[in-house]
Amino acid sequence: MKKQQTIKPFVLGLTGSIASGKTAALESFKQCGVFTLSADVLTHQVLGLAPVQKKLQKTFGVTSPEALAKLVFKNASARKRLEEILHPLILKEAQKQLASCACPLAVFEVPLLFEAGWDKYVDMTLLIVSSGAGLAERLKQRGLTLAQYRARLKTQLPQETKAQRADLMIVNNSTKQHLEQKVRRLARALNNIYG
Repeated sequence: MKKQQTIKPFVLGLTGSIASGKTAALESFKQCGVFTLSADVLTHQVLGLAPVQKKLQKTFGVTSPEALAKLVFKNASARKRLEEILHPLILKEAQKQLASCACPLAVFEVPLLFEAGWDKYVDMTLLIVSSGAGLAERLKQRGLTLAQYRARLKTQLPQETKAQRADLMIVNNSTKQHLEQKVRRLARALNNIYG
């Protein structure tokens, strides 16, 4: 009996600076029937694994996401060590889920797509950029202060550098509905090409 061939999905890597609108864009892709995957969601799943908890406790003395965030956004070497622990596990799980995806198009949202070098694992990259319109409201919804936002932003590549490396870019300077409309158009175009 012949083994049934599986079709690998076309994977769009979605990224952007903190509070740029990545999560809203990912949700819009999902509403269009596209398979979606979030590195943030996978991170929380991996953080809950007993062996990971044990390693984090031994390495950092803390295990909660909040305590780890406080620690690593002030200390570059601690952040690097945390990434060394988590990134391989997150990537492995993402690749497993993408391999079993039955959709022709998948969107993988990764805040540190370029910083981690994960752009090599996707077929095309999409950057969501925002000039800051509505930033205060998005930070409030996330429970972040402006100081915390700036500290996290320092750990990422500048938006201009990401724009030079991205294949596609959506500017998010208007309403959530306007962003959703742009995403729907892009999803339709990508489905027509790769679906």
